[in-house]
Amino acid sequence: MTKPTNNTINEDMRNTCFFCSESISGKKTQEHIIPNSLLGKLGIKEETVTGKGVFQYSRIKVPAHSSCNSGFGSAYEDRIIKQLESPEQLFNDLKAEESGISMIYGPDESKTMLVSTWLSKIYYGLFYNDYLKIDDNEYKEVSKQIIDTDNFRIIQSAYKDGVGFCLPSSLYVFESEKDFFDLRTFVYPQMIMIKIKKLVFILLIGDGFLTKNYLNEELLSNFREKLLLEEKRNDKFPLHLYALSEIMALRMCIPKSPSFVYSNKEIMNMSLSTGVSNPDEYYKVDEELIEKTRNEILIDLGVKIE
Repeated sequence: MTKPTNNTINEDMRNTCFFCSESISGKKTQEHIIPNSLLGKLGIKEETVTGKGVFQYSRIKVPAHSSCNSGFGSAYEDRIIKQLESPEQLFNDLKAEESGISMIYGPDESKTMLVSTWLSKIYYGLFYNDYLKIDDNEYKEVSKQIIDTDNFRIIQSAYKDGVGFCLPSSLYVFESEKDFFDLRTFVYPQMIMIKIKKLVFILLIGDGFLTKNYLNEELLSNFREKLLLEEKRNDKFPLHLYALSEIMALRMCIPKSPSFVYSNKEIMNMSLSTGVSNPDEYYKVDEELIEKTRNEILIDLGVKIE
């Protein structure tokens, strides 16, 4: 992987732009990780994210240049808020785009890129906020493992160069009949799940589309139908957590690692390339291991397995 030259962690992160990693010498803004307008619509401004630190959603912010802040807002956030006003249409649009996997990765007008970029920003922003505000040294080290990485530096370099704020990441969307909000992030594998009203979004951060390469098309369609049927049959069925656990287990059991090269203002996804003659067999996943891992994840999430 080619390493960009800028450093994420420095001596004065409170005056370093979350988006581009450059020092802020002029006017500094505080970027809301989840837009206030969306928090208001969801009615969760005063609700809290509880972990090592307890923060109201409206107070989760990171430092940013005014230009970077407004640039990201107009390019991505304003548009995603508008898309969320028509969840059924967004769901269908994302499903229609699922088959595409590109080697050269950069910003485009797809709904997949829009949602992936937004979720990537939330994921890194939550850990960036924690690194700045939580005193627990052990957890600061965990946060550092996310933001002091080549992957995040590539994202910041790409944003600075005008070619996006997201690495190639498998995005999944599910429909639920239940209307509530939930947000969960994971260090390993790096994932974010966010449930907004009746849509569930799951993003595998920087997995190079490896997960998408295994779970797609008919398999994915059948999985969605199975979850919805179970939710209709059992009112207490946590569809979003079952979707999350299945995809997380698959990601953890894929015998391959993502790889990227950033050069000439392009992110090259090398994750799917292989030198073996029988990749389908060589990189075959262990179905029994996936099931065992999924059940362990569900127990960790507090779900009673029947």
